Amino acid sequence: MSAHAEIEQEIRKIITELNDAGVVSLGPTAIALRTYEQYARADDDIHVKYASVEHFKQMARASLARQYDADADESEAYQDDMFSGHLQTRYPIQRGRDEEPIYKPRDALSVAELDWNIAQLEKSAQARLRHADALRLYRDQRSLAA
Repeated sequence: MSAHAEIEQEIRKIITELNDAGVVSLGPTAIALRTYEQYARADDDIHVKYASVEHFKQMARASLARQYDADADESEAYQDDMFSGHLQTRYPIQRGRDEEPIYKPRDALSVAELDWNIAQLEKSAQARLRHADALRLYRDQRSLAA
């Protein structure tokens, strides 16, 4: 197993542990710090620690997005771009431009956070429909030219 795959596996394990422990706000920084603790040495230079944690944050963001983002095809709520009839266990909450994504359990979301997620899903759906319409138009124009 590659080092990258091993770290991804560790990140997934940490996400599961935090989920099972009932952590409400699940974000990349907490996951990255826990991941770093698994590999840290007492004599690590501060720059090595910084670079490691920043890279682990990127990997944690990707793992969280695959699992919980509304647009992620790999999300537990989606199967081949089709809604499977199951809601996700966690959803992202609205954030500022420079803030990291935070995912909360569905039951812990406020009405405003639910409404924000609904709006994001609708926005994504509309964008996909516009893309499908544009591709259909391209197909039809190409057929006419042939």
